[in-house]
Amino acid sequence: MDHTQGCHVTAWRHPLIASASVDTIMIMPSKMREIYCQRALKGKYDEQMSKAGYVGPMKCVTKLINFLPEKDTRILDAGAGTGNCGKILKEFGYFNLDALDISPEMLEIARANDIYQKYIVDHLGWGNTLNISSSTYDGIVCAGVFTGGHVHADALDELIRVTKPGGIMAFTIRSDVADDPNYGFCTKLNALSSAGKWQLMSKTTEEYLANETADVYVFSVWSMKL
Repeated sequence: MDHTQGCHVTAWRHPLIASASVDTIMIMPSKMREIYCQRALKGKYDEQMSKAGYVGPMKCVTKLINFLPEKDTRILDAGAGTGNCGKILKEFGYFNLDALDISPEMLEIARANDIYQKYIVDHLGWGNTLNISSSTYDGIVCAGVFTGGHVHADALDELIRVTKPGGIMAFTIRSDVADDPNYGFCTKLNALSSAGKWQLMSKTTEEYLANETADVYVFSVWSMKL
């Protein structure tokens, strides 16, 4: 099944990095960590994203829990930031939650709200192997990570690895990023399906930011071997 439609180049940037001195569409992890450190220390990240009409976490979480009804299921919030997905999951009664994020400062904000059991500082993509054992999680939620200037499709391999066979992954991809071949999603999603790594359960286009959309994918993982 083709999970993407015609790919084309776009030039969108995340609202929090639009003013950064970045001319490429891929920001090095060290630079990304610095950007989010600054936002966390200013204490305005959630306020700014709320003003931008950011509803990606709610859209992603509600899709995930349609396929993971057990409240004690172990879930990784990949790209957790200040804990928006975790807060929503807790409101729905889920409690066995871990957080992964590139920014320790962002995770400290989540820690102050006692959202997760574990707080893992690490980055997705760039060939990085996460310090997480294979087949650890029943579910992955990943909202706002596959967006302009952020993480590319190669990160999906690691997310599959840390998910148990039969586990569920739900993630957002900005609609324009999904269509941009420079990010790799045009080919990666289909390649993983063809290789028997996962099965598409759901794909919808949802409101993400004010007047902006994202594709919300849900996959069932078949195999941890890549």
